[in-house]
Amino acid sequence: MRVPTRFLFETRKDAIVKNQDILFNFQKKISSGLKIIRPSDSPAEYSVARGIEVHISKLARDIADSSEALTFLQAKEEVLARVSDLLAQAKLYAERGIDAQSSEEFASLASAVEEMIKQAVDLANTSIRGRFIFGGSKISPTSNSYRKPYEDREILDQEVWSAQKGVEPSKTLGEEFRIKEGKFTLEVKDPSGNTIFTKDISYFDGDRIGDLANRINTEGGGLVLASVSPDGKLRIISSTPGFKFSIKQDTMGIFAEFGGDGIPEYHGDNSSFSIEIKSAMVRISTPGKEIFGDPSRSDSEGVLNTLKNLLDILRFKKEGNTQELLRSAVLDIEKAYEKLNSERARVGAEISFVQGKNNLLNFIKTQDSIRKPDIEGLDMASASVDLTLKESVTQASMIVAVRAFELTLMRFL
Repeated sequence: MRVPTRFLFETRKDAIVKNQDILFNFQKKISSGLKIIRPSDSPAEYSVARGIEVHISKLARDIADSSEALTFLQAKEEVLARVSDLLAQAKLYAERGIDAQSSEEFASLASAVEEMIKQAVDLANTSIRGRFIFGGSKISPTSNSYRKPYEDREILDQEVWSAQKGVEPSKTLGEEFRIKEGKFTLEVKDPSGNTIFTKDISYFDGDRIGDLANRINTEGGGLVLASVSPDGKLRIISSTPGFKFSIKQDTMGIFAEFGGDGIPEYHGDNSSFSIEIKSAMVRISTPGKEIFGDPSRSDSEGVLNTLKNLLDILRFKKEGNTQELLRSAVLDIEKAYEKLNSERARVGAEISFVQGKNNLLNFIKTQDSIRKPDIEGLDMASASVDLTLKESVTQASMIVAVRAFELTLMRFL
């Protein structure tokens, strides 16, 4: 029986192509270090490996959540420790006040307590990546979501003043702008109400009145002048009756009042937020009123109310025997201190819990990361031997094909 030459040719060609394809796929496995590239390589092992990969991805997300929670909780722990130090110092000042005799001593103690209140407000406004650890959420009129912890007034048009004809065109504002980064707008209009000049003036955390005055004079186009009054307050002057000064936007919240006795007002937030770590919800924020109180209520307890009460006593704003009032203030400080330590203990327990979760998740992820290569990884030693064998098979099939075609060609000739 005679076999057609075409059949022999196609058979040898298919054998060569098949062996080359096997060799190419094996070379890809060696280059990748994986024995399972496609599901068809090993359906069962491929399914197990993909399941482990998904599990590792979920673990990575849970680890990121626990790390974020730890960042917040550790920052809160540090802040609470610093507030605790302030209360201990306040108690010392109150006890010194009991023994104080002169008005100069009381004034010195009052000045120290006033500075402590400002420090407490700064600590209360501690934020991590734009989220305040003692505040909840607020939505601004422009629908920008942000954390605005301790100021309940509207952000837009916070201070608006227009000069009038016949009235001295000046405005006295607060002793110091204690505002996070933002901007306000200077606007000048002609008598018909048309805007002839508008300029956004940026301000930054830590700016003082002198900084703002210089910036206004530089960018005010000569139509608006600013100076610092002898008592250290900002004075804005314009010869144009239509002058207007306003806070335009501040997406980070306003942390203090203008004017008054220089003491920042605090308005606590009742909200809190948590982070989910697997199936556990961990509260990482503490509502501000639980720690710092609500200054809008005279009967509210809290760090700031306690310090403000001490300040009022040292400034003789409270009726009664000063020494007895100070002894009562010492007891109030001790109560606030105990409440603060209770919160510190809760935060410490949360840190231990989250740290334990974080360590466990990292351990499981490490085990999965070790197990996955065992399933889909390639044994390079045996793979090298197999590669040599497959290369030999491919070469042999090519040699056989060449010899078969040579015989066919000789018969043809």
